[in-house]
Amino acid sequence: MKKNQVALLIVLLLGAVTFFLMNRNTTTTVPKELRDFAYADTAAITKIFLADKAGHQVTLDRNTAGGWMVNKTWKARNDGVSNLMFVIKNLAIKSMVGVQMQETVIKQLASGSIKIELYKGDKLVRMYYVGGATPDDEGTYMLLANPETKQNSSRPFVMCIEGQTRYLTPVFGTNANDWRDRTAFSYFPPDIQSVKVDFITATGTSFEVLQPAPNTFEVHSLKNNSNYPQIDTLAVKQYLSYFQNVGFETFLNDMKPFRKDSILNSIPLFTMQITSRKGPSTSLKFFGMEPHREELDAQGKPEKFDLDRMYTLINNTEFVVTQYYSFGKLTPDIEYFGRKHSPVKK
Repeated sequence: MKKNQVALLIVLLLGAVTFFLMNRNTTTTVPKELRDFAYADTAAITKIFLADKAGHQVTLDRNTAGGWMVNKTWKARNDGVSNLMFVIKNLAIKSMVGVQMQETVIKQLASGSIKIELYKGDKLVRMYYVGGATPDDEGTYMLLANPETKQNSSRPFVMCIEGQTRYLTPVFGTNANDWRDRTAFSYFPPDIQSVKVDFITATGTSFEVLQPAPNTFEVHSLKNNSNYPQIDTLAVKQYLSYFQNVGFETFLNDMKPFRKDSILNSIPLFTMQITSRKGPSTSLKFFGMEPHREELDAQGKPEKFDLDRMYTLINNTEFVVTQYYSFGKLTPDIEYFGRKHSPVKK
């Protein structure tokens, strides 16, 4: 009887040890080729390919100037690429996926992951799959593949950034518009030849600022096509300085065509034309956006349009959302440029 108890105790102990070894959250026994996700030399990466199971694909290419292009067509957002590079460099294993969960996680990765390929020149140096978040949202399921054979690993991992608990999948987005630069225009002030702002329903305040030569200014009233008297040169200089690195909020490429046509066929709030003596010019049309919350005007009536955002058409091609925060200072009325008289000294 006593021998049977000892034997049973040994069996239970061995079983417990086996279960612990199979399910412990350690990577020391896993070969490096199955867990080597991070890539330290991000400066050497020349191309990043991202693709999801729905057929969406994005290719980021480093250009000769050190910037990045989206699908060889559009300039990429610097902040988005920098964030991606940070994650690529600092990926760390939070834990291994337990044996009992491995099959489930691998199936999830097979049906709903994002494939990531990192290239150094023409050489594929990393390949892995990014899945969804762990139940506690503090880790992200990932599976490595051999960049030479493209054979997938048999062990998924829970990945993280050391010291952080964020969900990493959004960093590897496959919507090209999310990667595109959102600069509407950027002009060095001396290169601006003219800025024309036409308030469609209030033409009396419309104007055109001209700079025939650097630091030589004129302001025209569009109401009667005449020069505005006694302009404040400092005000004009300050105004033209606002045209550097002016951005917009988001693209509206997914808006339904009939809705977009309805907006573009309405009367604009105002238009803007920027002419440069160096490089391309820019034309913009701004349209009222339906209010996202109830706002009252000075008479206590509901505002017709949103007070924070506008629909905007740039160069008759890009349809985007802009903010008054960025464009309000670019659209003063003509009196802004009037000479400011100093008080008389007694």
